[in-house]
Amino acid sequence: MSKVTIAKGVAWIVAFIAAVSSYGHQVHLLALADLDPLFGVIPSEWITPVTVDSLAIIALMIRMSPEVTNRTRTLALIPLGLAGSLSIAANVAMARNVVQVIVGIWTVGAYIVAEIFVGMLERKTATPVAEPKTRKVSEAERNARRRAGWAEMSPSEKRTWTTNYRARVARRTEATAPTSPGYAPVSAPSSDELEQAVR
Repeated sequence: MSKVTIAKGVAWIVAFIAAVSSYGHQVHLLALADLDPLFGVIPSEWITPVTVDSLAIIALMIRMSPEVTNRTRTLALIPLGLAGSLSIAANVAMARNVVQVIVGIWTVGAYIVAEIFVGMLERKTATPVAEPKTRKVSEAERNARRRAGWAEMSPSEKRTWTTNYRARVARRTEATAPTSPGYAPVSAPSSDELEQAVR
């Protein structure tokens, strides 16, 4: 089992503990607000906190996914921070002493910090998209990479883009390569032509 896998598992455990803790505090806080039941049946204080925790889980999944681009992974910090802030606010609002305030902030902050460090560890240990040793990247390919947004691509997208680009270049090269004119088929002379030549 790799270090990244272990770190991800620990991060998910911390996130679960923080979600359960903040969910209870959000329910108690919203119960004091006397919200109207959803559809007149379902207590809103039990449903509304689900949107907060779900947002955090989705952001966490995006941040830990190896298939998303670096830009998407960075943008996922926005919902992660928003959900974390709401959870901390509920924890602090329901705290009855300083210790509960510290614990409320720590449980949520811990999983956000844990996720950020897992992301850093994953990028550190990920196998970079290495260029073939026998083939250098041409200036034209470097320019094409910049136009395509190479820096924002995930490793799998970089591999796919490189394969497609080089295949297109190879096809264009084959289409424009000069061809040998060749020669027309040579037929044997007839007997009459041979007689005329002898004469």
